[in-house]
Amino acid sequence: MQARRRADRLSSLEGARIAFLWDYLFRGDELFPVLEAELRERFPGVDIVGYDVFGNLHGSDEKARVGRLPDDLRTRGVDAVVSGMGC
Repeated sequence: MQARRRADRLSSLEGARIAFLWDYLFRGDELFPVLEAELRERFPGVDIVGYDVFGNLHGSDEKARVGRLPDDLRTRGVDAVVSGMGC
């Protein structure tokens, strides 16, 4: 594995585009709507890209989906990610 420089922290989530990622395993369908409402209330202009756009990141095509993720996020202009993956 090669070390990489981490991305700079956003100064604010106001006006940011945030992607939700989920493995469809544990209560994301309940939790993400609550989180989205809170983010919209606290950070005006925040844009949410729902987990449904990226699909289930855990399954038979997991390796391919995760492999495409950097390009998918870049193409959609995503500034930050909330990843809801179970262990």
